[in-house]
Amino acid sequence: MTLSLKDFKNWLKSVVDSPQWYIGKIEGSKEQCIGLYNLQGPPPNLAIGGLPNTGYASKGVSILVHWGTNPDNAEQKAIEVYNKLLGQTAIIGGNRIIQFELKHSEPISVGTDTNNIYEYVIEIIIYYEREVL
Repeated sequence: MTLSLKDFKNWLKSVVDSPQWYIGKIEGSKEQCIGLYNLQGPPPNLAIGGLPNTGYASKGVSILVHWGTNPDNAEQKAIEVYNKLLGQTAIIGGNRIIQFELKHSEPISVGTDTNNIYEYVIEIIIYYEREVL
């Protein structure tokens, strides 16, 4: 079973409060929302002995925290999201999460959009147990 952005979004919604959630593209006119995007992850893991012997897979995800015109509030929300992933495990879409590998030591500020809404990006690689066929 592969992990989808929709499954990850639904799980993240259960641990982080946001008025709007998006996959692939956000509605920029909304003052507070979180968007999820596919991110290139590592090459596929393939164990010696082939796919039946391969115990895990990975998925790259980029999280965009689009959070108001107050820079401190935006940073605090991004840190909240980051901390919900740091060192955690979960069951998402029927997959046991082995690790959320955060690509940076903190959320990355990408400034403001054209509406002066502050934005932060969190890049992660999700390692999850794959279904053995």
